Amino acid sequence: MIALIIFMTFFIGILIMFFSLWSIYTIIKTKVPWAKTPRENLNKIFSEINLPKNSLIYDLGCGDGRTLFLAEKMGYRAVGYELSLYPFLKGLIKKIILKSKIKIKRKNFFGDNLEKANLVFVFLVSAVMEKLGRKLKKELKPGTMIVSYGFKIPNWNAEKILNTKPSKTYFYKV
Repeated sequence: MIALIIFMTFFIGILIMFFSLWSIYTIIKTKVPWAKTPRENLNKIFSEINLPKNSLIYDLGCGDGRTLFLAEKMGYRAVGYELSLYPFLKGLIKKIILKSKIKIKRKNFFGDNLEKANLVFVFLVSAVMEKLGRKLKKELKPGTMIVSYGFKIPNWNAEKILNTKPSKTYFYKV
């Protein structure tokens, strides 16, 4: 019994270390830490989105998928990109449990074309926003909405700014 307790403690410690090191690696590689958008802010943001049902929403850096699940609940199709292993797995498990139709891709969104999006949601950091802005201008069709939680897209003019404490949310259109 003691051997089992020691083994389980060791195994859990190894898992925690693995996920911690993987998270550090992902932060160094992408310059973007995993941070959750508060649910109350997501509800406020989605109340401002006026898209037809079945519209396609991309979440770039979707974390545990909370934006995707809310989008699906509101009748939208949702696709997310996440590189951090722990939130990706957490979202995948929730997707399976809920029998959700959302898609979560464990890949860098900079390598995919986003032209099919009706809306792109981002909660990234200023270090990548300029590069992201260039990508979105190049790929998205006119009229596509971009919602950025917490960080402005440099050289873009927001159509609306929503006060979602502790951050602001910026609404743009291509």
